[in-house]
Amino acid sequence: MATKTKPKAASSKPQLKRTAAPPKSAPVSKSKISPPKPASKPKIKALRSDLNLAHFRGLLIEERKRLEEELEQVRNRHTDMDNALPEEGEGGDEDTADLASAMMDKELDLSVEDEIEDLLNQVDRAFQKFEEGTYGICDVSGKPIPVNRLEAIPYATLTVECQSLSEG
Repeated sequence: MATKTKPKAASSKPQLKRTAAPPKSAPVSKSKISPPKPASKPKIKALRSDLNLAHFRGLLIEERKRLEEELEQVRNRHTDMDNALPEEGEGGDEDTADLASAMMDKELDLSVEDEIEDLLNQVDRAFQKFEEGTYGICDVSGKPIPVNRLEAIPYATLTVECQSLSEG
């Protein structure tokens, strides 16, 4: 008579393969660990020695002054418009049309004010680049910004190519 062997029942515990323990290494001294270097800044090959930095600093100072004066004029126009607007409930259809026109002018001035503030921030960034020693170097590519571009836009921080890429 043949004896039947019972199949082995599957164990409810998963079988783990045993591997050799990882080799022990010498403890790492904490004084030898240095913080990671930021990877976001482009490597600058050479700083600009071909620029008259005093000339460009003067252009930036003039541009900042011009923008601040323009911003003050726009803000004064806001105050003048606010004082000239009729109070709610006063006047007739003419005052309603004047109010609508004044509100559109104010919206336009707010937009212009935002643009001027953005340009002032760009001028401040250019001054920061002077302090870092990177004025005239593109923030993205690390390449030199052409002198004629800096003459036209002294607060430029990007080459034309990188600027067009950033604008889409």
